Amino acid sequence: MPAIDFQLRNATSSDLEAIAELLSEGFSFDGHVIVQSAEELAEEFDGTYCSLGQDVIVAEHASQIIGVGYTIYLPSETKEERCYIFGTTKPEFRGKGVGSAVMTWASWHGEALLRSSNGAIPRFLRTDMSATNTSAGELFNDFGLKAVRWNDDLIIDLQNTPEVFTAPGYSIIPWDPSRDEEAREAKNQAFMDHWGSTPTSKDGWQQLVHGSTAQLAHSFFAVDENNKIVGVLLSHRYESDDEVLGKRIGWIDKLATLAEHRRKSIGKSLITHALNAYKRDGLTHGALDVDTENPTGAYGLYESIGFAPFRGRVTYEKQIL
Repeated sequence: MPAIDFQLRNATSSDLEAIAELLSEGFSFDGHVIVQSAEELAEEFDGTYCSLGQDVIVAEHASQIIGVGYTIYLPSETKEERCYIFGTTKPEFRGKGVGSAVMTWASWHGEALLRSSNGAIPRFLRTDMSATNTSAGELFNDFGLKAVRWNDDLIIDLQNTPEVFTAPGYSIIPWDPSRDEEAREAKNQAFMDHWGSTPTSKDGWQQLVHGSTAQLAHSFFAVDENNKIVGVLLSHRYESDDEVLGKRIGWIDKLATLAEHRRKSIGKSLITHALNAYKRDGLTHGALDVDTENPTGAYGLYESIGFAPFRGRVTYEKQIL
């Protein structure tokens, strides 16, 4: 297809509504149906891991935003450093050079962020796509990124909610904001052996736990007999998706159990408490994301509870030397 005239420029706050609409349209077209809100984007671009004025670019044609790209840079002092690229192109403008131009900027910018670190740990540029979107995979390959990991979103109808279960020797208690830092430390420790995960910073944790989509009324701690947090479950809710999906979904966004307490049904305990809280408050489904190669046996646990595949995505990466 012939190229078109367009300009790349840094995004501004006045672009948030248009970017949200474009991301909703592009992701849904590619098989990952969502309704992105400007409020969610404003939080994501608040400077913790992404700055609106520096890390977000738009492609503009005839005063219309037809493409967007942005980076999420996650500094780390352990394991690895990561910078993620996200974005999309308006479907009717694909094949005209827009996506390639946005990706050229995003990959250059992402690599620059990673190279700015003085650490000696591995550094990775990563992106992902819906498992049904083959054209994006070809574009990523052109920029040296290769498919390395597969994740599934799993879903359960809350009409089939299992009974609340609590593992012997433990208690499941409501999320207590006064213990946010203890919960962050537990999550970071529990995720050390998870692929692609590095410790969440204090600022990042506050954004995750207290952002507009967080649902602390549906979130829980697992504590041992000494009242120490040994497991966490953080729920999120994306009400803007309800109409397009025809479901009211509670999302289990973070589920973590300390390694020394695994295989003791803590995860099952946390999940059944969350699902029953979702159902109590009028939601229709529960959902979560799982790495298909998760070494803890999480996939099997979720299936045993009643979760089934909903949609999938593929992660691509390039190591930056």
